[in-house]
Amino acid sequence: MAVSSPFQKLPPSSWVAHNDYAFAIADGFPVSPGHTLVVTKRLVATWFDATPTEQLALIDLVGVVKRLLDANHHPDGYNVGWNAGAAAGQTVPHLHVHVIPRYHGDVADPRGGVRHVVPGKGNYLATWQPADADDVQPRRSALAEGGSDDAFLAHLEPLLARANDIAVLAAFVQHAGVELLAPYLLAAVDRGARVRLLTGDYLHITQRAALEALLGWTARESAGGPGRLPEVRIVQTAGLATLAKSFHPKAWLVRGSGFATAWVGSSNVSRAALLDGIEWNLRIDEARDAGAFLRVAAAWESWWLRGTVLDGAFLRGYRTRLLVSIQHAAPPEEFVPEAANPPPAPHSLQKAALADLAQARLASRRRALVVLATGLGKTWLAAFDAAALGRDLGRSPRVLFVAHREELLRQAEAVFHRQFPNATRGYFAGAADDLDADQVFASVLKLARPEHLRRLEGQPFDYAVIDEAHHAEARGYRRVLDHLRAEFVLGLTATPDRADQADVRALFDGHVAFEAGISDGIEAGRLVPFDYLGLPDTIDYRPIPWRNGRFDPAELEARAADELRMQRAWNALQRHPGRRTLVFCCSVRHANLVAAWLGAHGLRAVAVHTGEGSADRRTALSALERGELDAVCAVDLFNEGIDVPVLDRVLMLRPSESPVVFLQQLGRGLRVAADKARLTVLDFVGNHRVFLDRLRILAAAIGLDQRQPLAAWLEVAARTGSLQADNGCNVALELEAVDLLRALLPRTDRNEVVRVFREMRAAREHRPTAGELHGLGLRPRTASPDGWLAFVDAEAAFDADELAAYQAGRAFLRDLETTEMSKCFKMVTLQALIEADALASGLAVDELGARCHAILRRTPDLARDLPDDLLHGSPDSAAWRRYWRQNPVAAWIGESAKQPRRNWFRLDGDRFVPGFDVPFTVADALGTLVIELVEWRLAAYRQRQLPGQQRAFPCKVTWNQRDPILKLPDRARVAGVPDDDTEVTLPDGRRWTFGFRAQFVNIARDAPGGTNRLPELLREWFGAGAGRPGTSFQVRFVPHGGGWHVEPVALGDADLVPLPVRVRLPAFTSLRAAAGWRLEFHDASAIGPDAEIELPLRRSLPGLFALKASGTSMAGWRHAIQDGDWLVLLPLGDVGLDAVLGDIAVVARGEPEARTLHVKRVLRRDDNAIVLRSDNPDVPDMVAAPGDIAVARVVEVVRP
Repeated sequence: MAVSSPFQKLPPSSWVAHNDYAFAIADGFPVSPGHTLVVTKRLVATWFDATPTEQLALIDLVGVVKRLLDANHHPDGYNVGWNAGAAAGQTVPHLHVHVIPRYHGDVADPRGGVRHVVPGKGNYLATWQPADADDVQPRRSALAEGGSDDAFLAHLEPLLARANDIAVLAAFVQHAGVELLAPYLLAAVDRGARVRLLTGDYLHITQRAALEALLGWTARESAGGPGRLPEVRIVQTAGLATLAKSFHPKAWLVRGSGFATAWVGSSNVSRAALLDGIEWNLRIDEARDAGAFLRVAAAWESWWLRGTVLDGAFLRGYRTRLLVSIQHAAPPEEFVPEAANPPPAPHSLQKAALADLAQARLASRRRALVVLATGLGKTWLAAFDAAALGRDLGRSPRVLFVAHREELLRQAEAVFHRQFPNATRGYFAGAADDLDADQVFASVLKLARPEHLRRLEGQPFDYAVIDEAHHAEARGYRRVLDHLRAEFVLGLTATPDRADQADVRALFDGHVAFEAGISDGIEAGRLVPFDYLGLPDTIDYRPIPWRNGRFDPAELEARAADELRMQRAWNALQRHPGRRTLVFCCSVRHANLVAAWLGAHGLRAVAVHTGEGSADRRTALSALERGELDAVCAVDLFNEGIDVPVLDRVLMLRPSESPVVFLQQLGRGLRVAADKARLTVLDFVGNHRVFLDRLRILAAAIGLDQRQPLAAWLEVAARTGSLQADNGCNVALELEAVDLLRALLPRTDRNEVVRVFREMRAAREHRPTAGELHGLGLRPRTASPDGWLAFVDAEAAFDADELAAYQAGRAFLRDLETTEMSKCFKMVTLQALIEADALASGLAVDELGARCHAILRRTPDLARDLPDDLLHGSPDSAAWRRYWRQNPVAAWIGESAKQPRRNWFRLDGDRFVPGFDVPFTVADALGTLVIELVEWRLAAYRQRQLPGQQRAFPCKVTWNQRDPILKLPDRARVAGVPDDDTEVTLPDGRRWTFGFRAQFVNIARDAPGGTNRLPELLREWFGAGAGRPGTSFQVRFVPHGGGWHVEPVALGDADLVPLPVRVRLPAFTSLRAAAGWRLEFHDASAIGPDAEIELPLRRSLPGLFALKASGTSMAGWRHAIQDGDWLVLLPLGDVGLDAVLGDIAVVARGEPEARTLHVKRVLRRDDNAIVLRSDNPDVPDMVAAPGDIAVARVVEVVRP
């Protein structure tokens, strides 16, 4: 009779790891958390029946399982073994090795370990120990003595990582201690744990800032379930008995599956007490001393019942009491001052942004937008600028920081605490309800509710920040801005998508004060370039339900957990190696499966998420940084605000529906780190429109013209292998992925507006607005002879509410599109109505005039339409009221003699009200359409007014891989930039002709038909490194006597421009000699480099060497390598050509003793063949031969 095994009936999807001869599964009846069985694939009865190969495979897999358990369960030890035969307890006659994690306190006396298989024979040392031996534990486990060698936090970390109940009692808390504990405690909350913290107000040593941060924890929306939030209470010593006015207890109780531990001692919640202070804390495990543990737990609970809940009311009272009691200093032994943590100095891009923001305020602007790529410090920029405004005011400014996610608010609070340590801080999100603090951190979702907007109107602020402003949040942010009273409002966004920015720019009166994208970050040395590879996805997305802007989670998870998909990802990981990888997964289960799959294939990987079995986030990151892990598989936790500079590879297994989230995930790996030259991004591209949008975002991120058709980009990617940018970034798509995207493209149209509209609509969930298309330099009115909204209607692109509003207000909306604008006043009038939420109800004429005056005062480019005396006069003056009544009000009610028209508005007594019916059911949607048209008309009006008013503009000095050139600003934002050959006066009076083209000035001549002297001029001004990567030189063109004047921009601070690093490298003039010495070809004639040379490099990497280029085979039009250039090469060993696709590499052909060497660009053709291409079009391609390998990659070209 055939023998069967229950282990063989389990599907491979239940395996946590496997190799050729064995697999691992979770034990169905675990002895302890993480108990795992390692089983032979062949049915073998016992260890002694297994072959030596199977035995080795079992031992090898035990090591894999141990690494997974270390990362996910943090055990204190292990029992590993097997049962052989029924007498030994074997119940399943199929060889399986037990891997049992052990934890301090899981048994009363663990000594003897596996000897406990025979009861009473476990601890053979027991008879040799003193009577109190049960109380003896190694110092590290039972007594934490503190100091850097025995930090208390090191004892807490493994317990907190697997806790489901945490209770902390500390006599006082300090802000730095709260920030240190936050990741551990909030991660526990997210996985469903109960977290309570009890502190006291004894001598008011507890810091106000610490309570503010703790109250902020209640502002979060926890993943742990409804109502699952940290709980904080305070014991008020004034209410204690007369003889017990002091309050000193410190106890930490941590419970989890299979353990319950208490620490009692001297550690409060402070950085010193947790990290390096001499603090004694004694461990009590319930399993070893249940009586002592229960007594501690009962005492803790009794004090918890006496505590007062921390809420806004308590915090306000504590702030007041703190001011009164500040003169009563605490005894020295009661107070541990925190180490100073001053803010960092702004880097070069932040300095440039601060200068432009200061200039905006000098011009009387009240709102401005800054576009700053992820990783360039948006939050710190806001803190620096708020401090600059405070210096102008002569006091600490009152700040409102608004964002859409709790994580962003908490990070901002930490930043602003460092910049303004003495300011009070409060949260307005979730259960937190503090709008009265010096600095308020608010959720836009909560703030935008009608009842809270009314409260906001009564709160004046000096400085407000709208963080991560983008299209998806524009409506909520608009409501907040319409009710906000702030002297200056800064908008921050990281998206490079000019179309998406268009709606956001309108929120900030059309003014972008500063912009620095990924390219700027790379040039400034703040970010690394990236190589993106789009792999064809195996998932068919068409049947997956799409709800609320995202794929159905359950359906997506089921389809993502696919062996073929993982194998395709694995092949890409092998072709594009990396040392530290972040994997974005679809769900908790998906992350666990991916981590196990990668572990079974030899990568040290863990899953980090909010579910059960997650590795601790901080522990995982530390292990990744130290090289103890190869990959972290995450679900959402690393999208925002987590800096992981050491990452050199990102694998995206989740189709990010939001372009903002996609950029945040990309940004996690762009940070600069030692020995990291670039980031590799591996992504799946599928048959859904979100992937078209991803291509648009990537093209924008690497600086390509966003007006180019998506089809053209796909054609380039298919023909050349990748989209390449001057900043060193590459976007490559495998041919099958290109075909998937091509199939998603809408039908084309010769009208450029129609084409772009259809492409953007196909790529996104929402239709583009007129303002978005205008922001791309297009003219929306040309989409249809009947007007913009008529075109949108014809394309069936309105949602149901918009369609009803359009049909109700069609004639008014058409007039709004076409009405003449000799001044901006009519549109400003409508803008004021919308901001007051009064389009349907109207406003008193005097209030309307005052609101319009405020809009014009904060918007200098519109204020030019007003006489100075009215602009700087009072909105309550009779002159102003008369002026406004006789101009836009008269025009809208049909009284204007110049423009007789239908009276779309009328006067009802002293009120300005609609002259047409606005049904209540469409009022909101009609307002949305009106503001779309108003913002578009005002943006076009601003642009139309500027060409005749020449203004100075800066140009960045960049280079074309050979010489320095000038990068022109975006003409859609800076009007009046010349677009042809233009005479320009130099600082010394010479007149040269500069060739202004679409994006660059490449040529400047001192005489008609003369040689190009622009490189000479720029090097004269900025030195030999002018325009090289890592520099930030600029010139300024200034209107001058009816023409233009050009001048170099002074650098100011010496550290403003990061200079290239000068590095001495081994130098060769012969590729064969270089190969023999550095690439280990064993050429006996090559004994060493010809010399050493010092070259300016963007960054130094181990093993680099220099080779002098000879010939012109790579002297093409782009990325040219000229005869005599120095190639800086990085040895690769012997790798396949797939690993260097898109790169210029040294390719070796033939057997080692007779190899030929070629410096070529490695590309993949449409027929999937790899070719070796010369950039010089006169040199034919070489088809890669079997056995060709890449031995080095060109990382930089330096021109002598």
